[in-house]
Amino acid sequence: MTVDSFAGVGYSFSLVNIKEGEIILDLGSGSGMDTFIASIKTGKNGQVYGIDMTEEQLEKSQQLADNNGIKNVSFHKGYIESLSFENNFFDVIISNGVINLSAEKEKVFLEIARVLKPGGRMCISDIISEKQLTEKIICNASLWAACIGGASQIDYYKSIITGTGLTIKEFRENTVYEFLSKSAKNASKDFGVKSVTILAFKLSA
Repeated sequence: MTVDSFAGVGYSFSLVNIKEGEIILDLGSGSGMDTFIASIKTGKNGQVYGIDMTEEQLEKSQQLADNNGIKNVSFHKGYIESLSFENNFFDVIISNGVINLSAEKEKVFLEIARVLKPGGRMCISDIISEKQLTEKIICNASLWAACIGGASQIDYYKSIITGTGLTIKEFRENTVYEFLSKSAKNASKDFGVKSVTILAFKLSA
């Protein structure tokens, strides 16, 4: 896999333009794929932090880092709604298909705005919907697992981001992303559920 290939819900690296030496946070880092791509782009003088709530994923990602001699990454257990990092710490925050799984998205974006440096940027790929999902969709466990049950209506999603003081600079639909199950495809068709990538900046002080 090259560092410019498409993976997961979306591919934020085509928009975020990571610079050498930057400090980066990967929200919901999982097995570390995006964390490792970011580590290549920021180089040995940069640092990438991955945060995940599951021990299994953290163990897997740390083992991959150790086995491949990747020194500029570290993985931490935690929740994206409550980040254990100081204010104005990161140059870049990335996330791939994770924020839609949170029931407290307002807290997530408030935390992103808090830990970003002034002038820093957030670039996330996530699942949103054109129409508000019904209670039946929201309560469907299999659709939550397919990253659909937690999808927010796009106007509401954007309003949460801008409500934290972040400024959206680019919004891109990821048209190559496809849902696999029949129920997920139906929800996508009926409610306009889709993958998007959003680039936003925290204004300089």
